[in-house]
Amino acid sequence: MIRLLAGCIVWLSLSAPAFAASEIIEVFFLPMQEAADAAKSQLSADGKVAVITSRRILILEDDSSHIKQAKALLKQMDQPVQQFLAQVEIEDIRSDSGTSAKLSSAQLSPALSGGWARIRLNNSGNRSNNRSSFQLRISANEPGSIEVGTLQTLSRETRAWLSGYGLVKMNSVELIPITSGFKVQAWPVGLDQVRVRITPWMQRKTAQVSGQQEMLIDLGTAQNPNRAPSNTANMRYNAVPHVRNNAIVELTGAATELTVPLNETVTIAASQNEANKLGSALLSRHSTIGKRSVVIRVRMTR
Repeated sequence: MIRLLAGCIVWLSLSAPAFAASEIIEVFFLPMQEAADAAKSQLSADGKVAVITSRRILILEDDSSHIKQAKALLKQMDQPVQQFLAQVEIEDIRSDSGTSAKLSSAQLSPALSGGWARIRLNNSGNRSNNRSSFQLRISANEPGSIEVGTLQTLSRETRAWLSGYGLVKMNSVELIPITSGFKVQAWPVGLDQVRVRITPWMQRKTAQVSGQQEMLIDLGTAQNPNRAPSNTANMRYNAVPHVRNNAIVELTGAATELTVPLNETVTIAASQNEANKLGSALLSRHSTIGKRSVVIRVRMTR
């Protein structure tokens, strides 16, 4: 009998779950579902993860060794995301000498992707017609957006280029308002450099007018105060304009990437291909004296 009881105890201990441990893990920075997936990847097949979103905690159930592994991974992943302050300046440069700003400047590096070139403007003949400055706070690997403004498609060349992206129809003769801008995305490279990706975008705006017709009722005179409206009564139309934003079109052909030292300003200019066409579109017109170029200055700080 004693041997039978001992055998039953051994059988029960072997058939019971191998874990009875549970631990509460607080999550500070990661999205809760991402933290739960990471913890689950380190647990055994019988391990469980409960997510308490309102308190930003995970409850882990497993044996102590697997819980230890999950805690180690979460500690490594649950770190604050680096923040950068992107300072971007967009400038319209005109060269009176008949050569482009790119050719009248000292070029610092080979051509960048998207048709851009990194330059240093050092010619007094270059003049600025228009300059716009922007600042935006972005997290590492999370893009931020800069809106440059509204342009009108004036030249046939610009219209032909935009029609390739489906933004305008070549058989249209009306001026179509298009909002343009740049997406800026950054991620750290080492301790003192940032890799920056700049992607231009454009968005066509469609204006619509809706409203209802109303009859202006003629109240009549003192002798006939309740006279019904006549066939010649005035009409009124209550019009309410609605501006509808179409989908943003990213001009990936004019996108560029460059490595920017922290706290140092780097200048790039539209040089060829898509970048040059983008510059013409943003300037909305061509100069009859000299050449014009769109110049972007980028400065990244923490």
